[in-house]
Amino acid sequence: MVKKIGAVLLAVGLVLPYGPARIITVVWQGVPTILFSAVPVLITIAYVLHSFVPPLAQFHQRYGQGLHGLFRVVFFVLAGGYLAMSLAKEHGGWPAPLHVLVALAVTGALLYWGQGRGTKAERLPLLLLICAGIPTIAYFLDAAHAGELRYGGWVFTVGYLVAAAGEVQGLRAAPKISHGG
Repeated sequence: MVKKIGAVLLAVGLVLPYGPARIITVVWQGVPTILFSAVPVLITIAYVLHSFVPPLAQFHQRYGQGLHGLFRVVFFVLAGGYLAMSLAKEHGGWPAPLHVLVALAVTGALLYWGQGRGTKAERLPLLLLICAGIPTIAYFLDAAHAGELRYGGWVFTVGYLVAAAGEVQGLRAAPKISHGG
């Protein structure tokens, strides 16, 4: 139930005003923005659909091992991209380096914590949230620091935290697996 509440809050937060604009409309502005912001939005939509569309959840269960590997690569590409874009001075509109480092620390800790808990297919929803968590946390901190955070940002971030807590709770009960998955 907690996972579904988090998924609903994420879906609603996508269309509400986050800061100066809505998340769903801002991410289609340029190549770096599309690569590093639209991809996490699409991953968030995939998580929401995973929570409410049983055939998609079955697909994730069936191909979980391969999808898990794919989204681990996506996480590391996003992590490197966000770190590079936040450190680059010629690109405006990206979160501050400190906010990106906090986001990478939180999502990296979640990624590390999930190792060996349940199968890769069981860890896939948490991995989707981890991929979406880099911009979620970084932009939340950045908008809150600048005083531009609006109610959509709060709804989306609370939805992220609730969904992540639900996934962690589910994996905490899963048996430990030493290798493979």
